[in-house]
Amino acid sequence: MNTWLVGFQTQIANIETFVHVLIEAENLEMAEAGAMHMGRTWWPVLKGEDSDHCWTYQEGIVWFCSIVLLDDVEKSVLIGLRFLDTWSITGTKERLDAIDHYDNYWEEYTR
Repeated sequence: MNTWLVGFQTQIANIETFVHVLIEAENLEMAEAGAMHMGRTWWPVLKGEDSDHCWTYQEGIVWFCSIVLLDDVEKSVLIGLRFLDTWSITGTKERLDAIDHYDNYWEEYTR
């Protein structure tokens, strides 16, 4: 599995913040599919989605901003600092699972 540092930007009550997570996946295609899935299911009720990787919810807005493949040293440092959640992406692009190291599913975690 490869590890990517993934960046999202959220806007809640006109306050913008950045959220970063680590995604473990077999390849870039699955890592990006995982990031899209996470953005699409950030909050329970999706109101809209556009082609620029932006999702609108009643609670706010989520943008997919960046994805960077980490080398072994970068991965070790970021995992060692323990301030980023790590999500493993498995399955297929059409039907994938995002699970953290505590066996929590993304959809359950964010709700």
